[in-house]
Amino acid sequence: MASTCGAFVGEKTAGASEYHSNDFDWEDLRAEVEALSYKQEQFTESHSCNGLIAKPWIPDPRSWEKFHARDNATARFYKERRYLLLEFPSLADAAQPQHVLEIGCGCGSSLLPVLKANTAARVTATDLSPTAVRLFCDAAERAGIAADRYTAFPCDAADPEIGNRLLAGLEADSVLLIFTLAALCPEGQHVMLSNAFKALRQGGLLLIRDHGLYDITHLRMTPDRQLGENLYRRGDGTLCYFFSTEDLASKAEAAGFEAVECKYVCVRLMNRKKQFEMRRVFVHGVFRKPVAQSSAQCKVGL
Repeated sequence: MASTCGAFVGEKTAGASEYHSNDFDWEDLRAEVEALSYKQEQFTESHSCNGLIAKPWIPDPRSWEKFHARDNATARFYKERRYLLLEFPSLADAAQPQHVLEIGCGCGSSLLPVLKANTAARVTATDLSPTAVRLFCDAAERAGIAADRYTAFPCDAADPEIGNRLLAGLEADSVLLIFTLAALCPEGQHVMLSNAFKALRQGGLLLIRDHGLYDITHLRMTPDRQLGENLYRRGDGTLCYFFSTEDLASKAEAAGFEAVECKYVCVRLMNRKKQFEMRRVFVHGVFRKPVAQSSAQCKVGL
């Protein structure tokens, strides 16, 4: 059972002591869903488009700005994701300085734990929402992070021109995409992955955590919200996509990455008030930007 994490963004708290990823087997969940006839009919026929073209619905790019300005105005909608230091140990490695870029930083729930735990890290934070970027900077200041350790600016990394202009050549050691790709349509995912590739140094790592196939939120999605294969619209106008590990790996490799790890993270959570167990499914991915061979290395026998 996964423990709760009580630290809101910018608060001074200890790091996470546990990381849960195998509370149940994803294959067992898949078999259970497919074995239930009513679920199979609802899920297979209504949730799988079987090649159908996505419905003509264009998300409002202002939806995330509205969310951060209204629902997350005090940066207390999300808690700090301290578990990321256990999920991606390289983020906590202070043996040498490292530059971490996060695309879709929100109010800093992923980057602030890195800055607190790793004094050798400096970060670049980008988000589609200018309000989110401001909230991150405010939270970093409240947490006592030195101003020379972070840079932040608004950026639509799903735009090929803007992302290429602002992100290419950053030579980051790691790029974080934490619950960011799922907020895009497949075409936008490809552009964002390509921009992440350009932002990394050779040998740098792309670190991903996102929504997985058969997550409880996936199974609760109603057919009227479906826009395409595993793609849905939320009530606030934002998108939500649910990845299989094969899908995520394929898209990362299409952008030029090499797969290091790609697996499901399965976590049991208990709603103690309602005595209801939730089975959460996420995808975890670590992908590397290949190191180009020099011409000297390619000459055999010299």
